[in-house]
This record gives sequence, C-alpha cells and structure tokens, in this order.
Amino acid sequence: MMRTRLILALLLAPVIASGQQASMSLTDWQRNQRNVLAYIEAMPDSALGFQPTPGVRTFAEQFDHIVSTNLEVAAEVRGTTKPVLGDPQQYLHSKSALRAYAEATYAYMLGTLQAVTPAELERPISVYGLPPQSAGRLVQLTLEHSIWTLGQVVPYLRLNGVTPPAYDIPF
Repeated sequence: MMRTRLILALLLAPVIASGQQASMSLTDWQRNQRNVLAYIEAMPDSALGFQPTPGVRTFAEQFDHIVSTNLEVAAEVRGTTKPVLGDPQQYLHSKSALRAYAEATYAYMLGTLQAVTPAELERPISVYGLPPQSAGRLVQLTLEHSIWTLGQVVPYLRLNGVTPPAYDIPF
C-alpha cells in the first residue's frame, strides 16, 4: 500500500507542478458557481429572510457568507484588499441583487485562479487569524467551505416547500 502511494505521488508530481492542479480547481469552482446560483434561483424572493430557527443566518446571509468568504480569500491570494462588489442592504433583500453579487464574487475568484501561477499558489498567506498556509490550500479550503455551507441551506429550501436543485457533480 505504501509503495502504491509513493508511485502515485511520483506520477502525479509533474502534473501538479505543471499547474494542472490549478486547472482542476478552476473546473471545480465553475461547477460550484453553477450549484450556488441554482440554489439562489430555487428560493422564492419572499423567503430570502427565512431562518429555520432563531439565531442562525437567514437564507440570503448563508449565501453572503459563502461568496464573501470566497471574495476575501481571492483578494488575499491576489495580495490586495477585498473589493466592494455589492451592497448588503440590496443583496440581502433582493434575489436578483443576491444573484448579481454571487456572480461578481465568482468572477473575481475565477479571474484570480486563471491569473495565478503555481508559484503564487505556494505563497503562504493567512486569513481569519489562522496560521499562514499556502494560497492554494486556502483556495481549496474555501471551496470546501462553500460546499459545506451550501449543504446547510437544503433545509431552508425544504421548509419553504422548495425541492433543492439537483447537485451538479461529475459522477
């Protein structure tokens, strides 16, 4: 088993070093964007402020949490401050504004991933008070965070009589 892992690691090293890892990540981010936008579209505009229980984020706040985190990490990867791409007074209360904000943040993340070099993905950065980690690792953790949070909104949809959209996954 250990020998198999070593052989796989040696075989994959040139692929990862050539930037294919960033390419695969770009494909996953594009798929994640489609999933997020489909979930936003599924919920009626009137339910953006819905909370399944007191003290948790509203439906719109869950999506703000997803896409603002993506935006903050992308800005750190670029080495710049987070751009202002939407007004929370608008996008937390309007589905079209929430969708536009989500689209803008994904465009920013996708643009970052298309522009970044493999060396830049190795650069250590720190967000949210965490110890420095490679930019590439933080991008992957942010994608995982997005998927995790998206899963949390399934009950929001179901409690409003909405069948969640089919999750786009390549298997």
